[in-house]
Amino acid sequence: MNQQIERDFPPGHPGASDYDPESPEAIEWARKNVHPLGDRDFAVDHPKALDTAGNLNHLPVTAGVDPLNPHREAFTGRTPKQVAAIKTLSEAASKAAVESPVVQPVDAAMVNRLLDQKRTELNRDLLTPEEYQSVLRDYHAVRSSGVAAATEELKLTTEQQAISYVMSRGYQVDVATIIVQREGAEKILKSAGIVPG
Repeated sequence: MNQQIERDFPPGHPGASDYDPESPEAIEWARKNVHPLGDRDFAVDHPKALDTAGNLNHLPVTAGVDPLNPHREAFTGRTPKQVAAIKTLSEAASKAAVESPVVQPVDAAMVNRLLDQKRTELNRDLLTPEEYQSVLRDYHAVRSSGVAAATEELKLTTEQQAISYVMSRGYQVDVATIIVQREGAEKILKSAGIVPG
């Protein structure tokens, strides 16, 4: 059996043990790989080299477009028939789409307290879906009554509104208080076009 020797370098490469600079392999290797002036971007016979027959350098390079299939949709590569079908499906889905209802904001800590109260009341940890829903319904009722009470509590008196208006004109709080006491809160609000509330 004839034993074949594995080569470290291809024939004609300067690193090969049998390198002969005059051999046809060495001349061909130098033609492809030696460019002392750095005048080549690509090796000889590389598909992108200008002097390679059949190179594709004349095709424009556009983001997402396959230069060999410019008729296809950019980035997806879909055919015009596929694009039309997807457009039809998308239009049908858009017409059938219904906007989701607005969900009321929830205070998680308060809901957890109400759920714990319900569990304590029933003397068990696991609630049925109906029980859970009833707690959420009760939460919104409790919350709306709490919001109404807080709104009423936060209403400014006529005097507080007048002081706030005078302060917005650049006066300090103590000076604004004196002005309101001297001029009268309703008179100041009336001159500002504010209806006391």
